Amino acid sequence: MTVDSQNMMKVIKDFPKQCREALELAKGISIPEEIKNIIITGMGGSAMGGDLLKIYLHNSKIPVYVNRDYKMPNFVNEESLVFAVSYSGNTEETLSSFNDAKEKNAKIIAITSGGKLADKCDKVIKVPQGLQPRAALGYLFFPMLGVLHNTGIISVKNSELNEMLEMLKDADKFSETGNTLSKKLKGKIPIIYASEALGAIAFRWKTQINENAKVPAFYNVFSEMNHNEIAGYKGMDRAYTAVIIRDKNDNDRIKKRMDVCKEIMEERVDVEEVYTEGEGLLARMFSIVYLGDFVSYYMAIRAHTDPSPVEIIEGMKRKLVE
Repeated sequence: MTVDSQNMMKVIKDFPKQCREALELAKGISIPEEIKNIIITGMGGSAMGGDLLKIYLHNSKIPVYVNRDYKMPNFVNEESLVFAVSYSGNTEETLSSFNDAKEKNAKIIAITSGGKLADKCDKVIKVPQGLQPRAALGYLFFPMLGVLHNTGIISVKNSELNEMLEMLKDADKFSETGNTLSKKLKGKIPIIYASEALGAIAFRWKTQINENAKVPAFYNVFSEMNHNEIAGYKGMDRAYTAVIIRDKNDNDRIKKRMDVCKEIMEERVDVEEVYTEGEGLLARMFSIVYLGDFVSYYMAIRAHTDPSPVEIIEGMKRKLVE
C-alpha cells in the first residue's frame, strides 16, 4: 500500500489550478449595503482562509475578525458581513455560530462544498468536493477576496494576482526546497516563527505539520516571543528545530530581533530560515504557504506516514456524538 493513499502530492501540485478556479467562484456576488465589520467564522483548515484574509486586509479601515467559536462576538449586527466557512458544511461550531449570526441579522455568505450549511444559508458559494479541508485553501480564500473586491471594500489588481499565479506554477521548485527542509526536520519538533503580520502563516505551517506529518509543532510571533518564549530556550535541546519565516517588508526592528534571537537559539537548537518571494502581498503570502505545504508533505513521507487521513481527529468526532 502506498504511503500517500489519497495522492496528496497531486492535490498540492494542483494548488495553482485550484486558485485560478476559485477566483471565478465569486463572480457577480457582492454586498450592496454598507459594511462596518467583517467576520470569518470557521474551524481548522476552513478558518485558515480567514486568517490569510486578515493579513491581506491589514490596511483596511474595516475591522476583520476570525471567529473560532460556537457563538459570534457581541458586536455582530445587521452591519456585519459574516463569511461562514465550512468545507464539509457540517462543522458543529460553524453551524452554531452561523445560527447566532442569523439571529443578529448579519449579512451572511456561506462558503462550503455542501452539507447542512449549504441548506441553511440563503447565499452560498459552492466549492468542489473531495478534498481535505486543509487542502482546499484556495477554494476557501479567494471567493472571500472576490466578494470584497466586487463590493468595493478592496481593489485587487490583476497584476498582483498574475504574479502570484505565475510564481506558484513552479511547483517543482517549491517541492525541491520543501523536500530539502523536511530532511532537516526529520525526527525534530519544529517551532515556527514569523512577524506578527505573518503570524497566521506560521500557524498554517504548524497545523499542516500536525495534520500531514502527524507530529507536534508549535508557533509564535515576533516580537511577542521576545518577552516570554525566548527565556525558555535555556532549557531547550536539539530535539527542537526553529524555523523563522522572513519577509522583506518586515519592520526593521523585527528584522533586528530575528537576527539577535537566531544567535541565541543556535546555541541550543538548530535554526532554519525561509523567505517569502515576490513583490505583491499575495505572492509573498502564498509563496511561503505553498512551501510549508510541501515541507509537511515530505515530513510525512519520510516518517512513512500517510499525509491525508487524520484518524485521531475523526475518532474524536465519533466520540463527541456517542
